[in-house]
Amino acid sequence: MTRDGEIFQELENDFEATFIRDLIPGILHNFANPLNGIMGRSKLLQRRVEENIKKTVEHYPDAGKQFVEDYGKITKDVELLISEADRLFEMFRSVSGKFYAIGDATVQKLNLSEMVENEMKFSDFYLDFKHQIKKQISLDPDVPEISATPADLTLFLSTLIRYSMQAMKTSKVKEFSISTSRERGQATLKVQDTGSPLPGQLRESLMKGVDVPPAGPEGLRKLFLAFSLMRKYQARIEVYSEGSKNVYIAQIPIQATGLKKG
Repeated sequence: MTRDGEIFQELENDFEATFIRDLIPGILHNFANPLNGIMGRSKLLQRRVEENIKKTVEHYPDAGKQFVEDYGKITKDVELLISEADRLFEMFRSVSGKFYAIGDATVQKLNLSEMVENEMKFSDFYLDFKHQIKKQISLDPDVPEISATPADLTLFLSTLIRYSMQAMKTSKVKEFSISTSRERGQATLKVQDTGSPLPGQLRESLMKGVDVPPAGPEGLRKLFLAFSLMRKYQARIEVYSEGSKNVYIAQIPIQATGLKKG
């Protein structure tokens, strides 16, 4: 690499290192203000249009069919504007929730189902995941909270989802399922995919807590690191094949006796 290339790389790395912690919160804040304004004004406009239509019809009962139809079209346009604004707001919440979670390293009570739901919404920004993979989501809304940091949990979930995406790239059948449940005092996460299966030796290493695999497909090292990250919360890991599917399970105690040092 040339000296100019080294300089560029160092400055780029410095920018990336501060991007999430320092820049993203400001970007999200600046987007939130006009978005809230658009949503508020859209709903106000809808109310005013409906009120004006009602008043006009009451005062001018002979206004005519065309008049009513024209106002009806305006009303539909306003409703569409509100619907699109709501959809944009949901996407904004997915992005902001993800980046706020990454930046939050405080241990707190978290609902695993809510975290998974947010992660799945964010994952739809991967177009292959959104359009090419058949997804099934089954989340228990009453699963008890676990003690963890949002940063650890969101990185674990996104790494596991991305690994499944990579594993299914060459699969004819692309199916992904994710579920949460409560089992024997544990919050359980179960992920299944139809990607390339892990060899038995690698599955054993993953369950034993090996941080770095000896060899394997792309992204495997990050998968190992992600499961290792959850072990400080005393998570029990299971990995196996079931028919044509890979199965990954993490069982996290609801009442952990203490966090393990990473």
